[in-house]
Amino acid sequence: MSKRSKLQNYAEYYALKAASFFLYLFPLGFAVKIGQFIAVFAYYFVPVRKKHIIESLSISFPEKSKKEIYLIAKNTYKNFMKTIVEMAFFTVLSDETIEKMIFYENEDILNNALGRNKGMIFMSAHFGNWELTAMSFSKTHPMSVIVARQSNPLVDKMINDIRTKRGFKAINKDDKMAFRNIIKALKANEAVGILADQDAGKQGVFVSFFGRLASTPKGPALFAIKSGCAVVTAFGVRQPDGRLKIKFTEIPLPNTGDTEEDIKIINTEYSRILEQSIKENPEHWFWFHRKWKTKPPLET
Repeated sequence: MSKRSKLQNYAEYYALKAASFFLYLFPLGFAVKIGQFIAVFAYYFVPVRKKHIIESLSISFPEKSKKEIYLIAKNTYKNFMKTIVEMAFFTVLSDETIEKMIFYENEDILNNALGRNKGMIFMSAHFGNWELTAMSFSKTHPMSVIVARQSNPLVDKMINDIRTKRGFKAINKDDKMAFRNIIKALKANEAVGILADQDAGKQGVFVSFFGRLASTPKGPALFAIKSGCAVVTAFGVRQPDGRLKIKFTEIPLPNTGDTEEDIKIINTEYSRILEQSIKENPEHWFWFHRKWKTKPPLET
């Protein structure tokens, strides 16, 4: 790593620490309002991927007016910043306070899935507050989350330390021990969570998502097929009172005799459930992603 890279890493790390310290001077509710103001400012004056977001929304919601599309785009910035502020407060909030921030719509699905003693693949997405969704579950059930390594190692360690402190283990998807750690967790009847909504490149399986084929990671479905564990989706929707309502849905394991076909079936159902959740609350999803970046083999 070059000297310039080290300086940049430290600058980003301490800037993030300073911003967090500033936010801690205020109650969470007021800090969120500050974050929302910053989000609106960014939307108008620092429009990172704004053009991409509006284009993706316009294609995904052709029935919506231009005014509606722009409002969803602005609210996407606001939801993301609210999530970031809430994550920053995870280090100072009590477990009791965090528990009050969420509630489950159908917890029986979780109990039934884990009652089979084969573990559970927990398929979520960058939707609502995805970190809080995983954190709330880890308070009552052993939980590991598959994560991607951040480009800044200092920030990467800081985020993973917060996760570990709050009750769940982080498994880096690029780690040599990742496969073994996932299998170990499932055999111990633990849940393994993954945010499966990002573009998976040419290695993924292409399934329909808002009428277009999108590459989706094969890993979660493959682990479920090989282990026989349950597959459960989880998406948290923000409520008027500020809490997050988390809805669970189990995806039945197919058994066609063709592993690739079974993977496609699971990912198709996951994408359908996610798409429906986004249609109901479009500003909740992280439209910053280049979800349709990788084109199917037959497309030019």
